[in-house]
Amino acid sequence: MQPSHRRKATLTARAAVLAVALASVALALALPFKVWVAQRGQISDLQAQTKAAQQRIAALRAEEQQWQDPDYVRQQARERLHYVMPGETAYVVLDDRSAKRARAHHHAQAATELTGPWYSRLWQSVQAAGKSGSERS
Repeated sequence: MQPSHRRKATLTARAAVLAVALASVALALALPFKVWVAQRGQISDLQAQTKAAQQRIAALRAEEQQWQDPDYVRQQARERLHYVMPGETAYVVLDDRSAKRARAHHHAQAATELTGPWYSRLWQSVQAAGKSGSERS
């Protein structure tokens, strides 16, 4: 019975040595594999950034071509700077919403000017009415 028992111990020792060897190989390859995977991710990110930059460059070149056209420059001057060609009449349309906002701002400003106790606000309103009455005359 001893020879079979000894044979079992030998196989177990060989298996342990093999397991240790495989584990050391796996550990030796794990770090380079991790670095390789990280670099592949960085490469794909950089490729996406390069593609986006190339698309932006193409768009800017197309815009530059537009600005070479004198008709486009004239159109942009009219829209952005409100330029008018000689002999043309310019009209400015006032938006009713902006007038309402201006009135609301004026009322809010007038309300903030009247501060303090009631008698102080009363006197301030009398002074304000006196100023607006003297300006009308």
